[in-house]
Amino acid sequence: MNNSKRIQVNLDDTTEKYVKFKLEQNINSYEILSLNISQKDIYQAFNANFGVLIGRVIANDGIGIPNAKVSIFIPIEENDEENEDILSVYPYKTPRDENNDGKRYNLLPRVGRPDADGIVSPKQPFGSFPTKEEILTNDDFLDVYKKYYKYTTITNDSGDYMLYGVPIGVQTAHMSVDITDIGKYSMTPASMITNLGYSENLFYEDGITIKPSNDLEDLPHIGTQEISVDVVPFWGDSDNFDIGVTRQDFRIKAQLINTFTIFGTTFSDGDNSMWTENFHGSSEKFREYYRIRDDAGKNISINSKRIGKLTETVYYYPNKFSDTDIDNGTVTPDQMLILDPSEYTKYIVNGDFVFIINSNRNKYITDGYGNEINVPDSYKGGVYRNFRGFITFEVLKDDLGYGFVRQFIGQSGGDKYRAYPFRYKFKFPQKSPEAKSFNDQEGTNTLNWREETYNFEASKIYSIAKFYGTVFNNSEDNDFNFKSDGSRFGTKDVLNKINTDPFWNVGVISTDEGFDEDNDIHEFPSNSVTNAGALAFGANWMNFCLHFPQIGWLDEDDGWDNFGGIASNTHFTAKNNSYHFYEDNEQLIGGTNVNTKWFARSDLHHTDFIEIDKDVVLDMYNETTTKGFKASDVGSSLRNKIENGDFRNGEYTCPYDGGKIDGVPTNGTDTDYYFYKGYNDSDVIALVVSLGLI
Repeated sequence: MNNSKRIQVNLDDTTEKYVKFKLEQNINSYEILSLNISQKDIYQAFNANFGVLIGRVIANDGIGIPNAKVSIFIPIEENDEENEDILSVYPYKTPRDENNDGKRYNLLPRVGRPDADGIVSPKQPFGSFPTKEEILTNDDFLDVYKKYYKYTTITNDSGDYMLYGVPIGVQTAHMSVDITDIGKYSMTPASMITNLGYSENLFYEDGITIKPSNDLEDLPHIGTQEISVDVVPFWGDSDNFDIGVTRQDFRIKAQLINTFTIFGTTFSDGDNSMWTENFHGSSEKFREYYRIRDDAGKNISINSKRIGKLTETVYYYPNKFSDTDIDNGTVTPDQMLILDPSEYTKYIVNGDFVFIINSNRNKYITDGYGNEINVPDSYKGGVYRNFRGFITFEVLKDDLGYGFVRQFIGQSGGDKYRAYPFRYKFKFPQKSPEAKSFNDQEGTNTLNWREETYNFEASKIYSIAKFYGTVFNNSEDNDFNFKSDGSRFGTKDVLNKINTDPFWNVGVISTDEGFDEDNDIHEFPSNSVTNAGALAFGANWMNFCLHFPQIGWLDEDDGWDNFGGIASNTHFTAKNNSYHFYEDNEQLIGGTNVNTKWFARSDLHHTDFIEIDKDVVLDMYNETTTKGFKASDVGSSLRNKIENGDFRNGEYTCPYDGGKIDGVPTNGTDTDYYFYKGYNDSDVIALVVSLGLI
């Protein structure tokens, strides 16, 4: 029977230096902190004249820090001072002495090393500790390592360390830590500037690179400490059978803040693009309202798109509201807050965006067993684990205008029709059921849309996914009739069908060289072929990328009632006894923000956040050679990671028979995954890697 006994440690008592306990014959092992001492080890050295040093490296008054390096410093011996080879590698009489590079004694790596997933850490190595290869292939390094680094270890995931066989008496315990290389608590340079208040002078202008220095004290992410420790013998006397363990904790000065990352890429339609045709016939056909504006072949093409300035608004629930209260409706979206842009770090480059946001919910610390436990928000230490909220994205007209103000689309008798361009706004996430979009003012559908949030976790990386819904209507009718399902789609509307005439299919994107030259340079993926044999994309999820379509709408004063009450083609939300989505309004979004004008209907335009492992991002960076790609195009290893990941495809929730093979609603489910890394010169995966987030 494997009996173990727990040795209690008071984490709040910083004066506790020694822990003594009885050696019992029927106990196989002793547990202390998150460590374990076996009975076998104790017996082997029961009468040995050495000690055991244990402890925890702590930050934020309660968090155990992994990957901190701890050692017993051993001064260079006099005879080795005469050996130039040894002296060049280990010149330290005291921990403050410097080597030939001007660096003091430290345990930090000299070079970054990849882990099993290929993730290199640290991103910027400034230490002087040799690599394993150097130790094994260089006799001087090996001699120094065995003699002077013999009592060296690394803290585990709970921040605990153990040094076994330490000489008794007063010793110098050393700790080295790089806060950009401590696992899930790792800080980025950007967060160090934004959240910790470090001077920008310590970093290069990009805000992601730390200026080098041989003086480790000048580096904002490096911490070293030395503490004198009186190590007691690890043995028992014949009467009491006491075991003596020496404890020494280290507390790092930096205040750590957990963050998470969101990235994605965006583009909008062209300067002259709008889904509503320019025609001057004597009688109007309703299909013209679904036609892309001339030059149709160019405006439907990926080659006609452009990049505008992205504007985001981040909504969140403060920590004073529990997840339970949020989920059961006790807390409402008007109690959300809007995150000030100064409170998070963002990079927006050519339509690509990366947000590094602080976690601010569910505070926790590391307990005596090495477990993470929740503590009240009033607790003076700890770190936050989560962030709950949603984000809205838009490209403002002032930041990306149109090549026209309004478009004349026809005349019948004394009535004139003028279509005004607008650009969608999107809420992430939103996934309303069919015919349940937020067009019922303050009804259930709107409340559900507003209350849909995402729970982000600290230290993780997320991107975006959007369903590219389409609506086809090639009817030559003059009258428009609505379907009876409450969806406000027309009876002749065909949803999420790509193998049709693309000029009357709102939202489809042509990726074919035949529609416009140079389509191939943008490398947007396709999932279908139109009836003209042209490659196209629509009616499925696209990962990483948000397209902002431009739609035409009819002002009431320009005779839109003659169209049966449809203010815009039904890719948007039709008139429903209000102008809620076409004019400024007081409908709540979240917090104190109102006005749902131009927000895309939530039952056709599903959106979501997706969690991505760092190694998958790195593989995409190294292995994908085109801007757009499908899971079926990549190697088997990456394809398996995609299929086992959190990405969106036709197997996920898809509105109105979308997500089908070849974009045909009657076909089977399309199980492939589609990705786009950025329009024109943009590449958001390359941006994430360049920021040192992988």
